[in-house]
Amino acid sequence: MDLLKRTEKIPGGLMLIPMLLAAIISNFFPNALLIGNPLTALFTSKGTMCIVGIMLVFAGTQAEVSNLLPMLKRGGVLDAVKLLVGTAVGLLIMYIFGKKGILGISSLAWVACITSCNPGVYLALMNSCGDSIDQANFSLLNIIGLPFVPVCILGFAGGNGFDYKSIAATLIPFLVGMLLGCLDKNIRTFAENGNRTMLPFLGFCLGSSINLKLALTSWWQGIILFIVYMAVNWPLLLLIDKKLLKQRGHSSTAICCVAGLALTVPSLICDVDSSYKAYVSSSIAQLSFVVIISAIVTPFLINRITATKNLPDPSKIKGIEET
Repeated sequence: MDLLKRTEKIPGGLMLIPMLLAAIISNFFPNALLIGNPLTALFTSKGTMCIVGIMLVFAGTQAEVSNLLPMLKRGGVLDAVKLLVGTAVGLLIMYIFGKKGILGISSLAWVACITSCNPGVYLALMNSCGDSIDQANFSLLNIIGLPFVPVCILGFAGGNGFDYKSIAATLIPFLVGMLLGCLDKNIRTFAENGNRTMLPFLGFCLGSSINLKLALTSWWQGIILFIVYMAVNWPLLLLIDKKLLKQRGHSSTAICCVAGLALTVPSLICDVDSSYKAYVSSSIAQLSFVVIISAIVTPFLINRITATKNLPDPSKIKGIEET
C-alpha cells in the first residue's frame, strides 16, 4: 500500500497524519485511548513528555562539538539574532497583551511560534545549496530551537522568573545525547534516524489533546501567526546575511521555518504554570497550521533566492519536523 511513502509526500506528514488520526479518535471516541496502560501512556498526551525527552537525546547525538567553533563567525551571528529577536518580541507581546494575547491567539502560541526554528529543514536545504560551514550550524540550531527558550520567556513574563529546573530538565537529555555521540561515533550513526521514527508517536500524543472543532476554526489564526513569524524574523536575518555576511541569503531563509517541536511548548509550560492550561488546546491547533505552511514555503523561498532548481522537494526532506 506504500503508506509510508504517501505519508512522506505530505510536508510534515509523519507527524501530522498521526496527529489528525488521534484527534479524530479522541473527539469521536473519547474513551477509546483511555482503557489503560501501556496504550494510554503511549497514545495520549500522558506520553508526550517522555517522547520529547527521547527525541532530545536523539537530537543531541547528532550535535558535533568540533563543528561549533568554525561556524560561529557565520551561523552564530544569525542564530544569535534569531534568538534575541524572538526573545524580545515574545516578552513585548506578553507585556502588552498578557496571557490572553491578541486576535484570538494567546501569547502562548505567539511565543512558541516566533521563537521556533527547524534544524531538520535547515540541514536538508543546506545540503543542497550551502557549504560545510552552513551545515555545521545545524548543531547550534538544535540548541536554540529547544523548547526551553519559549518556556523560559513565558515563565519569566508570567511572573514566575526563570525556571532553572525546567531549563535543566530540557537541556540534560540533549547534553546526554551529545556526550554519547561524541564518545562513540557508532552511537551517532545508530541514532541518526531516531527522531524520524519517533515523529508518528509524538504526533499521536499531541493529536489526542486537540479539539477538532476549535482546530477547524483556527486556520486563519494559523495564517496570521505565520505572516507575523516571517515579518519578525526573515527581513532582518536576510539583511544581515546579505550585507554583513556577504551571502546570498540562503542560510537566513532556511532558519525561518517553524518546527513540529513547537507543538510541545504548550504542554511544557502548562507543567510549569497551570494558568496557561486554558490556552493549550487552541495553541496546538493554531501552531499545527504554521508548521504545515512553513514547511512548504521555506524551500520555495530558498529556491527563489538561490535560483537553484535542484533543491529538495519539501515532502522528501528527511526529518522535516525532527526538531
